[in-house]
Amino acid sequence: MDDASLGLHELSVTRRIPAAPASVFAAWTEAEQLRGWYAPRGMTVPECEMDPRPGGAFRLTMRDADGRDLPHPMVVEEFEAPRRLVLRVAEGMCAPLVGMVGTILFEPDGEGTRLDVTWRHPTAEMRDHHAAMGFARAWGELLDKLTAQLLRPAGGGAMSPPPAPEHGWLHRLLGAWRYEIEATGPDGAVMRGEGREVVRSLGGYWVVAEAEGSMPCLATARWIMTLGWDARAGRFRGSWVGSVIGHMFVYDGGLSEDGRSLVLENEGPSFTGEGSARYRDILTLEDDAARVMHSEVQGEDGGWTRFVTMRFRREGRKAVD
Repeated sequence: MDDASLGLHELSVTRRIPAAPASVFAAWTEAEQLRGWYAPRGMTVPECEMDPRPGGAFRLTMRDADGRDLPHPMVVEEFEAPRRLVLRVAEGMCAPLVGMVGTILFEPDGEGTRLDVTWRHPTAEMRDHHAAMGFARAWGELLDKLTAQLLRPAGGGAMSPPPAPEHGWLHRLLGAWRYEIEATGPDGAVMRGEGREVVRSLGGYWVVAEAEGSMPCLATARWIMTLGWDARAGRFRGSWVGSVIGHMFVYDGGLSEDGRSLVLENEGPSFTGEGSARYRDILTLEDDAARVMHSEVQGEDGGWTRFVTMRFRREGRKAVD
């Protein structure tokens, strides 16, 4: 079997985590830490045992919201701290993924870690079944929990509760991006611009995006966006300020049902220059290397009209045709 055919049998996910590779590796290989995150949203890990050596057993049980236990026995194929971990789904597992092999790579990424998780399936049919089971969403939620656990500050207190999985979701945005913007004017004319954005973590509770480039009708523009999670309100909060307007947009929003989009509502000056209008920015994650943001304005009839589309691609990652 050649490398090209093997690629057809793979599913993968990449995450940038603001923690050192040694810390991320430990979270993957220490049973007590694994209990805190190795399950999708709404599930827990009541039992976990990890023998950290080649040939060692990795036995983990997930418990769903109905109290059903789902065993996940695996075997450690390779153990190279803190760079590489390879796991194989054991033959005794009562599931359709027996023989699947996972390779987890922990690469330094600035002051953090680039985590690459790739699952290789014995057949293309198993790969397709795994995708249909909800691979992308489940692993997205699982790594949100891992990120939140690693973001947990020392000490803390009543004013500093531990980061939540929603903080982990926001940290999917970390890194350097190139953007292309397309705006539609009142006369229907399409205007374009481009530039660069860098997203950083602020204490694990916030992500801060700073961008500079061109915007429609403007030679240069700069802006700063902040996003965080208000656990008490159960809402995402944030702000947007830029060199193009003397108004701070204050965000309030939530995730879509499928967990891929963050819908941020806000209020600002009307396009007519008189009074204010309701706006919303919809930030959608297409994959690790691409995201898109649509800006819409609400009309008097309550409907929404899209007037800006921004497409972001990670620096160093080529677009897929």
